[in-house]
Amino acid sequence: MAQVDPVSLSSWIGCDFGLDVARVEPVGLGADARADLARVVTVDGREHAAKTSSGPQPGLAVADLLASRGVVGVPGPLRTRDGALTASCGPPGGGLRLSVVPWVRGHRVLDTGMAPPEWARLGELLGRLHTTPLTEPGLATVPREDHDPTAVVAQARAFADALLRADRDHPADPAVAAVSVLWAQEGPRLLAVADRALHLSDSRRWAQVSPVLCHGDPHHGNLLVDGSGGVHLIDWDDAVVAPREADLMFVVGGVFSHATITEEQVRWFFEGYAPVTGVTLEDLDAEVLAYLRCVRALVDVLDLAETALAASDHALADRWEALRYASGTLGSGGLVELALS
Repeated sequence: MAQVDPVSLSSWIGCDFGLDVARVEPVGLGADARADLARVVTVDGREHAAKTSSGPQPGLAVADLLASRGVVGVPGPLRTRDGALTASCGPPGGGLRLSVVPWVRGHRVLDTGMAPPEWARLGELLGRLHTTPLTEPGLATVPREDHDPTAVVAQARAFADALLRADRDHPADPAVAAVSVLWAQEGPRLLAVADRALHLSDSRRWAQVSPVLCHGDPHHGNLLVDGSGGVHLIDWDDAVVAPREADLMFVVGGVFSHATITEEQVRWFFEGYAPVTGVTLEDLDAEVLAYLRCVRALVDVLDLAETALAASDHALADRWEALRYASGTLGSGGLVELALS
């Protein structure tokens, strides 16, 4: 999505949120192609994260609720002059929504890791999230996990045809050639993940699952640790009502091959999580966990691989980067290996 120019963004923030903006700095983080993020500094020195997005932002209601309940580590979104969590912005009919949250100063856990007390704080934070009553006002728009993998399984089974079309349209493209090699090596394993997702989606266990409020994407790129050891969970766009395993799969095994999570770190996490929820590691459902890993692995690999194929839509450097992440998901210690284990 094209970035909103800083002058217009400053104007919209001032008009809708009442902030006197001194400067706007685009931020090149986040994998959502529908959204742009900017760091906004006001005249009085306060810092905020401003997101313009063409997609829905139901997670703002979750962050707003948790912040209002005093859950430490959740930056609460600012409200507009009219009391809303987002404002319309951009050209009329453009469909962009603007949201503003306090900027969190800290280091990404993906870059720095966490100390034992910080793992426990993360456990307590997710525990507070998972014990939030689903009857709270404002949560009606949060989507529900429906354990229906039909769309992503169809995407996996159609990928070979997409690869043939890309090779035909761009026969000399190096990124397309690299995807072709990767698919020849790893395609059968990914199709096995798709088959397993379908099988597990029919499990009788789903009737016994009690869904909870989940962040949906609490990987270590969305976790920040500040200078005092405080843990902050950002980017609530994927908030969902789902089995608790939808969040805990990011802790038990993790999702990044280059940032695997040890048994000791899992123990530290549950030292914070179990006292809040009454749930221990042994209480997790292995089949539900496996299903959710399968779906996440399919989404990660296929979306990234399709980005790498899209020679007309993305810069070559971005396509190579997408292919690198897809290869990591497929490689040793990656999520595909976990999903099939």
